[in-house]
Amino acid sequence: MKAFCLKKHFKDAVIMCEKVTGKNLTLPVLGNIIISGKDGNLKFIATNLEIGLEIDAPAKIEEEGKVAVPANIISSFLSNLSFDDNISIESKNNNLSLATTNTSTLIKGQPFDDFPSLPKIKNENRIKIPARDFVSGLKSVVYAASLLNIKPEISSVYINSNNKDALIFAATDSFRLAEKKINHPFNGFENILIPLKSVSEILRIFDGKEGDMDIIPDKNQILLSMDNIKFISRITEGVFPDYHQIIPTKFTTDVVVNKDLFLNSLKMASVFSGKLNEVNLITGSDNKSLTINTVNSDSGEHITNIPANITGEELKMSFNHKYIFDCLQQIQSPEIILRFSGDGKPLVIVGINDDSFRYLVMPMNNL
Repeated sequence: MKAFCLKKHFKDAVIMCEKVTGKNLTLPVLGNIIISGKDGNLKFIATNLEIGLEIDAPAKIEEEGKVAVPANIISSFLSNLSFDDNISIESKNNNLSLATTNTSTLIKGQPFDDFPSLPKIKNENRIKIPARDFVSGLKSVVYAASLLNIKPEISSVYINSNNKDALIFAATDSFRLAEKKINHPFNGFENILIPLKSVSEILRIFDGKEGDMDIIPDKNQILLSMDNIKFISRITEGVFPDYHQIIPTKFTTDVVVNKDLFLNSLKMASVFSGKLNEVNLITGSDNKSLTINTVNSDSGEHITNIPANITGEELKMSFNHKYIFDCLQQIQSPEIILRFSGDGKPLVIVGINDDSFRYLVMPMNNL
């Protein structure tokens, strides 16, 4: 292979692929990026068998060819390469030569015969969605997924279109649940579970991208395709919990507060929370203020009263403040409603005049 490419295109593709490569003692070639030149493009491919990434970069191809080079070495080299705008690329005897105006580098490669091919997605039942909407849906719920892989179905983000006018994203770790609705017609889109690690890569690769994304689900994989990028992930096997059964339909107390004021008050109170990150939420008889209280035998005690519009019964309940922090970042409304359904029952948090997002968190006495 012999080609010329802009440094930015070459570097961006390599750095994105480097994160996808895997360490595998039985298949060490997975630690490499496959670079090939053909038809006016350099193609970069990486996989760890769970996910795969393919990126095309425009280039002047003088000779076609292919090479496998260690991802960590070429990524580290390009991260330190500055000033030059063009890179001359040449492969010979499984090695890769990179030359700029002031540098000349040889990176030793490996035979690429054992490098697995990326799966071919045959299902043509694709949907098209603005990339920013799909990313927004994932961002709105991913933090609620379980970090433990004991139950893979909840260490994933669940996506469904039971409502044909919307794509629903949901995640839970059994202590809290986040759900986001993106309005868009999605006929025939099947329910899928995307593993948490794959979601993290999707956000890294597609966050900030403008334009439409094609989503093609298959029996065991899902393909996300946009411009010059193709991302493939395995789908989690299993059944996501029927979470609608645990979402309260009747509420005993509603508390309307300013989101930023509530968030800042939680941050102050968290300084004095204990090892379980507990904070107490208390409503008074005046129905005009919400009290946030923390007590810690080692560090002290803190009380904050913030203005609120309260309807319903008085209450005092404890929650993990970190769980509440996470959801507040995803609510766009300046005011939120804390909807309580009684002692020991879940709290539901929503934004004022916004039915696209809801969040459920269990109180501490249920943890």
